[in-house]
Amino acid sequence: MPEKKEQAVAKKQTGNALAMGDLLKKTGPSLSERGTEDFAIPYLNIIGDTSPQIDKEDQDYIAGAEAGMIFNNVTDKVYKDITVLPVYYRRRYVEWAERGEGPGAPVNIYTPSQFEQMKREGKVVRGEDNKERIVGGDTYIENTAEHYVIVLEPDGMWSKAIIKMKSTQLKKSRTWNSIMSNQRRVDGDEVYQPKDFARSYLMKTIREKNDKGKWFGWVISEGKWIDELDNPNIQKIYEDAMLFEKQIHSGEVDSTPQQEDEKVSVQGNSAQADSDLPF
Repeated sequence: MPEKKEQAVAKKQTGNALAMGDLLKKTGPSLSERGTEDFAIPYLNIIGDTSPQIDKEDQDYIAGAEAGMIFNNVTDKVYKDITVLPVYYRRRYVEWAERGEGPGAPVNIYTPSQFEQMKREGKVVRGEDNKERIVGGDTYIENTAEHYVIVLEPDGMWSKAIIKMKSTQLKKSRTWNSIMSNQRRVDGDEVYQPKDFARSYLMKTIREKNDKGKWFGWVISEGKWIDELDNPNIQKIYEDAMLFEKQIHSGEVDSTPQQEDEKVSVQGNSAQADSDLPF
């Protein structure tokens, strides 16, 4: 194709792309009747040595996934590390049937105050296996830390997600909460405590082990303040974080519990299900 004709075609294609981009922006988002209850907030899980995401014969296999990577259970996107803005934290006590004996979904989910009330009333005891168990039943309860975050993508985009920490990872959650609660900013003579999402955090994984097994756990380190990030969309991200926090706190947005059969890959224990990790 002659050079002038190639240039004309390229110019036309560029013009069409710009025109379409302008049209998409002007028409706005979809008019579908989707509310917050119609969305599933993704979980960010750690891929373990025996996770289905690295088994080529499994239907949940993800090309390019490796043990120790982080994956989004809705988009199947995998990461070696992620940068997040922590938006909201809460603790829940999740009641499960023993593996293989129930439908796979949580039996009940309790707030900390509800769980403490059950303990005072003698409805919960710690079993010989170190699990909190319902008296007279065949279910157990897991102390679960839930961190709602916004994931910052390298291309400037962002998405919402949940990071759950249980068992051996609860100490990581407590440390992260301590770091966040001690953040301070200085503005002239004023010292104030900002929102948790005023600072970003880098999350990676590391191999951990004890005498009962080995697994991958979280490594969390402080990143930049939100106003120091090199992201052209930071104002929109901040506004989205503000809205996300309000929606969770009001109960408008809630997590959808992961099914029991998904738990093998959660928190990345390579030798056993996460619920069997040593405390």
